[in-house]
Amino acid sequence: MKPLSARELLARNLRRLREERGLSIDDLARLTGIAARRIGAIEATAADAHLDEVGLIALGLGERIAALFATE
Repeated sequence: MKPLSARELLARNLRRLREERGLSIDDLARLTGIAARRIGAIEATAADAHLDEVGLIALGLGERIAALFATE
């Protein structure tokens, strides 16, 4: 099985962390200032996240950036 790409890791961990906190995409959008459609596209691997967006998402989730790319 091939390893997940950075885009896939980000999408998987973003969704998991957001759902663990009971946040909707709209909730996270309000916390980060990133459009809900953009967050949804990142979660669906339909868009690459910019580094600044990754930082804002991590802050909104109360996590370190590394948690968004964790393999476990």
